[in-house]
Amino acid sequence: MSRRSRPGPQGTSCLNCKQRHKKCDQRLPTCERCEVGGFECLGYSHNSTADSRDSSRWARPIFILPRPPSSSSGHPNEVILSQGALVEFEPVSAPSLASSVRVNPRKKTESPPSDNTEINASLQLLRTNSLAQSPIQSIPLTDGPTFAFQKLANLYCQSPRHYFDPLKIFLTSPSFDDYLMAQYIKLMGQWYFKPTNIQKQILDRPGGSHLQTSLSGYSRWIILISMGLCEAFITGDGSQGPLHGLWIEHIANTLKRELLDDSTSPKVQTRRRDWLHVSLLKTLVIINSDIYQVLQDVTPVFLQLVYSRPELWPNGSNPAYVPLMNVLNTGCRELAYFALIDCTCAMAFGLPHFVEYDTTLYEPGSPSIHQWGHGSPTEFLVLLAEINACRDQSPAARDWREIERWLLEWQSRSGEHTFTESWMTVAWYAVQESWRLALLVYLYLAVCNTSSDDLRIQTCVKQLLQVVGTVKKRESPTVEISFLVQYLIAGICVRSESQRKLISSTLEVTKRPKLWIMRGCDFLPVLNHLWHGAAADGRPVKWSDYV
Repeated sequence: MSRRSRPGPQGTSCLNCKQRHKKCDQRLPTCERCEVGGFECLGYSHNSTADSRDSSRWARPIFILPRPPSSSSGHPNEVILSQGALVEFEPVSAPSLASSVRVNPRKKTESPPSDNTEINASLQLLRTNSLAQSPIQSIPLTDGPTFAFQKLANLYCQSPRHYFDPLKIFLTSPSFDDYLMAQYIKLMGQWYFKPTNIQKQILDRPGGSHLQTSLSGYSRWIILISMGLCEAFITGDGSQGPLHGLWIEHIANTLKRELLDDSTSPKVQTRRRDWLHVSLLKTLVIINSDIYQVLQDVTPVFLQLVYSRPELWPNGSNPAYVPLMNVLNTGCRELAYFALIDCTCAMAFGLPHFVEYDTTLYEPGSPSIHQWGHGSPTEFLVLLAEINACRDQSPAARDWREIERWLLEWQSRSGEHTFTESWMTVAWYAVQESWRLALLVYLYLAVCNTSSDDLRIQTCVKQLLQVVGTVKKRESPTVEISFLVQYLIAGICVRSESQRKLISSTLEVTKRPKLWIMRGCDFLPVLNHLWHGAAADGRPVKWSDYV
């Protein structure tokens, strides 16, 4: 008698799990549930029916998303999104971490904690299994982070029984430090500005040697993902953006749960720093309007880290105001990057800082690396924060006339920085001058409530666009300087269609992956609304028309 095909979806469980009415993990060739429980897995052949169902509809084996080396929570193959949905990874014929992603609307269910016995067994196999050593041997220093992830994904798929974690082995191996340093040097080679001995400057500064020291499993994973993001921006490849977002969300949620569960562990400071780092990475893959929420979420952690570092606080400083100059020049890049985004967002969104800053200008012991990566001179970033505070009438802000006098009297210091090529020195002077002119316009516009047709503003805007236009284009179109602050402030004030077209076309380019603090293209709807509304036909506007 022929077997009748029942209506409904194709079965996916192994026969043993089906008979025992258990949820099958669908691993091939045998399911892990049967293996762990000591049962014989009877396979999936019973799902092959005599009818003409397409075998391509069968469930493919689910790729288990690796956990951080110290993680012990959640299903390893699932990423929990902020909306509460789950994401599962499914490699197809050419395994790649980005090969197939589907959103599963199931809500998260409680999972039992991982068994330390299994972890110890994995470490024992690591010492004896030649395949377990292959992640280290098969990933040369020249491989980019994205390609490294793809190779690790292949190793997961090649081993049907996951006795070891290729990602964990790779991140905890001594050669990972060499790999990380090679990737970091390659990244610095893509900076627009290249100071001489930059590598030595970074490693010799306080906290800068962490690239050569033992890092936590989370820190290593986060740094590798951040390198992958930078690689995507440099190559202009946005195809990995959703994948990077999923990994970042997964790590951030795991760290957040660990901090909530145990806030007294000796590792809590490292966990906080890791969480701040991965949360700030999220700002690179989300729209600008969501960045404000990210900053709001991580501000308490930023303050906890700042107050735990006494070297940031000069003698006699007011603990109510975070010393911005020292934060920007600290070896802790997470703190510096938070301040950089906080000050930029406060200007761009017309909202207060999340942190009150002490904007005293100290003589820096060593230059901030964000100057070279983002084209943001430290002293002008401090002035930006001071103008923001003055705009918001902070009691600690200086009088606007003192700020104006400083900007009008400022002069570049010859020989302050030495670059690998002479033209970079000229370009750095141009970047500094563009910041000086932009901040003068911002001061008059936002603090003094001056109309955009004021002669001082129009003169500065004209000079600003001329100065930015003199900055030399590099051979690679992805190696450039972020002029977001300059173009946004100029865009509010420009009156001619030719100037508006120039600014619009420049910001439009940031739809492609670029290493900007924020995507300039997200501000185009705001500027277009201003240009076709209050500023139509070249009419003058005030700061209130923008915000």
